[in-house]
Amino acid sequence: MPPDEDKKVLVAIMNSPRDFAIARDEHWYRLPVKRAPKDLEVDYLALYQTRVFGEEKWAINYYAEVRGISIARRRDLLPGEPTHPRADDDYYRIAIGELQRLPRPVVSRRWRRITFVATTLGKLLRASEMADIR
Repeated sequence: MPPDEDKKVLVAIMNSPRDFAIARDEHWYRLPVKRAPKDLEVDYLALYQTRVFGEEKWAINYYAEVRGISIARRRDLLPGEPTHPRADDDYYRIAIGELQRLPRPVVSRRWRRITFVATTLGKLLRASEMADIR
């Protein structure tokens, strides 16, 4: 088995084109501390895209290496939204490398509420549907 097979992956929700642009162009993803999974010691972040992504909806299409994790207030991460109701909440700022497209999308064949899913890089790269990554 290649050495990276067991690397930890966190699958997180991507439900905003703006947030996708931040991940792609600025190389970070935000996660509310209050809703985050307990174990954030992960090597990769994979993005499950929701309905707003059209043809790429309801699937994991991209992943990136995690380069670091810090905590910041939402207002510091998104200074253009100083009056947002959660502006003073703490968020994990997950620094990531370049988004990489998976060899094939990992699709959700049935409706499910996805929050966070822990898996391994080997499972993610071999999967064709969400049931395969567990």
